[in-house]
Amino acid sequence: MEALVKFTIQKSEKTGQYWFRIVASNGNILASSEQYAQKSSAVSAVESIKQRAGDAEVVDET
Repeated sequence: MEALVKFTIQKSEKTGQYWFRIVASNGNILASSEQYAQKSSAVSAVESIKQRAGDAEVVDET
């Protein structure tokens, strides 16, 4: 069974920096991160989100 969402690591051809996207199973991009100088930093951010997001509170600031 395919995951509902996945993280993809991207690298800018222009700047050489890395970022990640959260992508739905239908291919829609749900979120994009800031850029990181090191790939390991982007991977670390993904791992941090994976560990903490399950308990994330939703705050309506409208």
